[in-house]
Amino acid sequence: MEPLAVPADPRPLGRSGLACRPLGWSFRPGPTTTAETVLAALGAARRAGAGLIVFSDHPPPASRLPAGRATMLLGEAFRGRPEAKDGILLALAGGLGADGAPCSSREQLVTEVDAACERLGLASLDLFLLLRPDFLTPAAATAAALDALVASGRVKAVGVANHRPGQVRALLARLQAPLALLGTPFSVLDPAAASSTADLAQELGVPVLATAPLAEGRIGDRPGSEERVTARAVLRALDTIADREGTSRAAVAGAFLACHACRAIPLFGTQDPDEIEALRAMFRVRLARADWYRLLEAGLGHLLPTTEADR
Repeated sequence: MEPLAVPADPRPLGRSGLACRPLGWSFRPGPTTTAETVLAALGAARRAGAGLIVFSDHPPPASRLPAGRATMLLGEAFRGRPEAKDGILLALAGGLGADGAPCSSREQLVTEVDAACERLGLASLDLFLLLRPDFLTPAAATAAALDALVASGRVKAVGVANHRPGQVRALLARLQAPLALLGTPFSVLDPAAASSTADLAQELGVPVLATAPLAEGRIGDRPGSEERVTARAVLRALDTIADREGTSRAAVAGAFLACHACRAIPLFGTQDPDEIEALRAMFRVRLARADWYRLLEAGLGHLLPTTEADR
């Protein structure tokens, strides 16, 4: 049987009409980020084969960075070099109020998208990703708000992240616009955590946006990552394949996700251009089915049943 490989061809995002290569980059500006460093990272992402850039105008509270910094810097970069965004889908992650609390009202979502487009210098965006469920807004109102974004031409499609399957189904029962993505933390370090979302994604025919594919850096290639991981079997399994393939742990971890039947799109969060560009090695990783299942078992922490007697 042919080994598993990650095709670089774009994958359809549900019935949205959009398609995306199975590699994403999350833009998270820091205090020293400039338009020049943004362009360097964008160039690296394009060379790596990224098909999607996700950004949010809500910085982490501890960062003390101003809201809107991500789209302000991206807009400055795009105005200086418009071709930097060619061939890559742009996705705004939002649905949070100024205080950081979830808010998925129509007013909130429209205001967020309009402000982001103004800073970006664009008339519309490819995707809006609802970051969290809003327990104070009924599913019908959330669906109407998302539909309004698409119907008005502000975005081409919508996705949701960090929603339980029941919350997604409640939304879909009322949503008119096609769903493009389901986002959830997903890594080889803890594959069971995303299993219900992966199953739902296959049921709905949409890919999973695998956030935190390196488990917040715990299974990455930077020095000291071993000290932050208790599941050493995962690192050993990744290193065995990475050494054989002549790639990094990150490339193998991404290939593991992208080969999953849920058609996951790993979303990497490094801001280092060299690390971003190195992710292109994901497309040349070859995994035997036994390799993939060894990684899965290492992440689960137990062997899968092989016979009825083992169950």
